Amino acid sequence: MDAPRRWLLLLGSSLPDDARVRAALDRLAELGAAAPLTPIRRFPSHSGGGEYYNALARLDAALGRAALRERLRALEAALGRRRDVPGEVAIDVDILAGLDGTRWRADPHARAKGEFGRAPVQALLRQAGIGDVDMG
Repeated sequence: MDAPRRWLLLLGSSLPDDARVRAALDRLAELGAAAPLTPIRRFPSHSGGGEYYNALARLDAALGRAALRERLRALEAALGRRRDVPGEVAIDVDILAGLDGTRWRADPHARAKGEFGRAPVQALLRQAGIGDVDMG
């Protein structure tokens, strides 16, 4: 088994309450040592289509990036995520960054999606006390 790696995760849901985000936070413990870094907060959607509940969490897991992404997709599906329903996101759990020594390094997928430029992500990072993420 690989040594534990530390991951920074962004959780979100467009449903009318935060139940799926809370459930996802609970289920992350199945993958490793998980801890919320922020309370669940409500933010306007970046696409202008309503509001999202979002939170940041830390996960220490003996999983590489590809294996973690696969497990997170399975967790999303178990909590009702359907990718064929436009405008509804029951739950979304994305890797924002991985810890490399003492520095967070942005996940390539999160960087490509522009996650770090979104106001909710910036607010959550500030609230979690994470001021510097290496975008390299």
